Amino acid sequence: MIRNIHEVKECPDCASDNIIYDDERDQVICRDCGLIFEPLAPGEEERFEFAHGAAPEPKPKTKPAKKPAKKAKKKK
Repeated sequence: MIRNIHEVKECPDCASDNIIYDDERDQVICRDCGLIFEPLAPGEEERFEFAHGAAPEPKPKTKPAKKPAKKAKKKK
């Protein structure tokens, strides 16, 4: 996870090191391919990775509802 855009040393798309940093917008801009990269917040990154098959399903924030107990069968 990228916390600071200055950790990015090359374009995530084309691997060029011809990049500039826009600190005001928190973006990395590639001068070669034109990609504008913005790091995702931790929760957004987790959901993105899950949606694209790169990570396990995120843990739910709340506990799942309990299943009702099974009723005992009556003997005849």
